[in-house]
Amino acid sequence: MKRHFRKISAGRTTFLLVSLLIILAMCLGTAGCTGEQTSPAQGADITAPALKETIDSVMSQNVYKYATWGMMAQDLDSGEVVLAMNDDMLFTPGSTTKVFTVSTVLETLGPDYRFVTPVYREDDTLILVASGDLAMGGRERADGTLEFTNSDHVDAGPFGSCILTETDPLSGLNDLAAQVAASGISSADDVIIDDRLFETMFFADDNPVTPIVINDNLIDITIAPGKEGEPAQVNWRPKSSAYTLENAIITGAAGSDKMLSIPDYTGKETITISGTMPLDAAPVNITSHVMVPGIFARSLFIDALENAGVQVMAPTVGDNPVTKLPEKDSYAPENRVAERTSPPFSEYAKVTLKVSQNLYANCLLGIMTAHEGLTNPELGIYGEGLFLESAGVDLNSLSLNDGEGSTDNRISPQAAIALVSYMAGTDNYEILKDAMPLFGVDGTLHSAAEPGELGYGQIHAKTGTSLGMDMSGNFFAYARGLLGYMKTANGTDLGFVIYVNNVAGLSSMEDIFEVISDVNHITVAMYEYL
Repeated sequence: MKRHFRKISAGRTTFLLVSLLIILAMCLGTAGCTGEQTSPAQGADITAPALKETIDSVMSQNVYKYATWGMMAQDLDSGEVVLAMNDDMLFTPGSTTKVFTVSTVLETLGPDYRFVTPVYREDDTLILVASGDLAMGGRERADGTLEFTNSDHVDAGPFGSCILTETDPLSGLNDLAAQVAASGISSADDVIIDDRLFETMFFADDNPVTPIVINDNLIDITIAPGKEGEPAQVNWRPKSSAYTLENAIITGAAGSDKMLSIPDYTGKETITISGTMPLDAAPVNITSHVMVPGIFARSLFIDALENAGVQVMAPTVGDNPVTKLPEKDSYAPENRVAERTSPPFSEYAKVTLKVSQNLYANCLLGIMTAHEGLTNPELGIYGEGLFLESAGVDLNSLSLNDGEGSTDNRISPQAAIALVSYMAGTDNYEILKDAMPLFGVDGTLHSAAEPGELGYGQIHAKTGTSLGMDMSGNFFAYARGLLGYMKTANGTDLGFVIYVNNVAGLSSMEDIFEVISDVNHITVAMYEYL
């Protein structure tokens, strides 16, 4: 099991010092860093002099003294490369890696692929067979689209507060439970989650990669101050008879530090949250990460069945009894008592890219593997490699180790442009482009520009941010990147990528925002001058 406690790449932090945590995945429109000019963009192939001047002004700042930049842009109609800088070097890509993951699934399983989750009755046991449905109805609106927020709860762990969706995270389980009751079943001895579609495992992100996902395998916790010296106000979702929250968070004086400790959910009946919440603090939504997805889903499904009028003799508390399962894939069709079909994969692509959903991206590797009759999600990387090679990407120009975009990955600008250029010629081009964050409008780029500013609503790009801490206690930016498409002010359709790696000595959150802003500034200059 890999665990990265010091690195942040849209992953999670179990114990939260919320006063220091921010939504780093957002791109802010603030001014760039200032400092001495030390490293202009020499040797770069840039067709627009004004763009080169902008790039020089950014790169020459002292904050980038030890950093490395790489970028590339290609006219999608003519194929002309209009910008190239260190395009044959390998970079830490951050979550721009997800573009590779999602593109592979779009081209191999297709944008209309749907997850079908059945429930079977075997003797007197109800078995939900996990299909890999990453939302299980929990984000689904009435029109079949999946809801996300621009500060989605997938970032509530490491990055502070979030905005919860309005959809019911248990709607999928409730639907299946209602179908079970409608089939005439009034009782069951036990409930099992069959999670054998692919092996549960970990990549760099600490969330288990699993075929059963309820509420993104998160427990959403809302915390608000109470009276000074008294417990804070706490609520959570989803509720379950299998667990409860014990609130040991005390309301501190106005202006005091906010310090919150939120443990993972490991199947215990009590989740104890602790810390202090300032009297004048705004309510926050943060999360507890579910480390036992099968147990979590089983208890929630038992509750749903009970609410639908199906009495379950087994308690909700306890292990998911997978040893009682019949042989894999041996279920008889006549024993199927419920079934749920998901929205098309194109909707999942939006959630994966717009909010940078690590769990979805990693699980997609397992889903692709399962469709080849295998069970090890790591083998999905090799399937991804087969697709990328067929798309004309030189496999020596990148190295992928997961779906999410941890610091274990390397991508060259040439590989990135080869992929987005290939996808621009496929039927899935518009789907992929529309699934990316839109500059100034939504996802992790929703704050990048205001209406009327250059580039607003014209740049579709996946962000990538990987951060750590150095020996001095400063932030270290392993990567900031953007990969995607734009229609420039001149009407040119471009595929583009920008990476900056190894930015040292970032002493404050403002410094990090300025790096993000500098990458945005170059992106807008591409839009203006190319």
